[in-house]
Amino acid sequence: MISGVSTSEWMVLEVEAPGWAAESVASVVTEVTGRGVSLAEEDERTVITGYWRSHEAQAGEQKLRTVLAALAANLGMGSSFPMSVTSVAEEDWVGAWRDSYRPVRVGKRLVVKPSWHSWPPADDSLPAFDDDIVIEMDPQMAFGTGNHPTTQLCMEALEDLVRPGCAVADVGCGTGILSIVAARLGAGEVWAVDNDPLAVEIARDNMVQNSVAERVVVTVGEGLKGVERRFDVIAANISTPVIAAMSSDFAGHLAKDGAVAVSGIPTVRSRRVGSALRQAGLWVEQTRIMGSWVCVIARRRGGS
Repeated sequence: MISGVSTSEWMVLEVEAPGWAAESVASVVTEVTGRGVSLAEEDERTVITGYWRSHEAQAGEQKLRTVLAALAANLGMGSSFPMSVTSVAEEDWVGAWRDSYRPVRVGKRLVVKPSWHSWPPADDSLPAFDDDIVIEMDPQMAFGTGNHPTTQLCMEALEDLVRPGCAVADVGCGTGILSIVAARLGAGEVWAVDNDPLAVEIARDNMVQNSVAERVVVTVGEGLKGVERRFDVIAANISTPVIAAMSSDFAGHLAKDGAVAVSGIPTVRSRRVGSALRQAGLWVEQTRIMGSWVCVIARRRGGS
């Protein structure tokens, strides 16, 4: 157990898992911490990173270790998943990112960069074009900086799906990067939701930073529950079980010929997602692959 840590600090936890088990581990970490996670592939393993406030970690660490041990046993593993928990002040969290977080190009026109980097880059490390859409995202205590394949896959999908004036929903918005992308691509209105109040707070700040706050509504909520309208495009970069469970909600909230782009899906789980979307009455239009991750694009045909 962790003790003697100021409640103003954050506890950062890292769990190592083989790639095939990463999704299950990520789901467990998300459930126990109540916050989103990031996944980074390193060789043949995946590192799942999450966080707590220090006072939350004192109660949650043992529970997480117990749940992970049970998961490992259910998966037939000889031992549990390696896990570390360390304290870090929020300013140190940001500082640790500054050295490694650099601009990244995504798709045809999208560029994501931290505020302390210029664009075009001073060192000519990336090509710059007149029609680039530059999005500023500084590392904070929520995930979604444009560096992970699942985020990039959704961003590329939005480039193809968003039309001027359309309505977009970003489910599980995290930092709000997909909402910002949609707004900058010309969406007339964007509805962003996350069940983590901290992520929503950060997302709202990011909307202001990127001058799209007037077109993006960011709210705390559970998916599309209670939403009475339909959208031309729905984006959801979340986990496979959640996507499968929400497929009917996605279908019910799409306008005629509307499309949903879902990611956060390991390649080995893509069939499960495709099946769930089809059962909900959607037509699977395309599956995009980046490394060991996929983005599935499905469309609603006909109807009112």
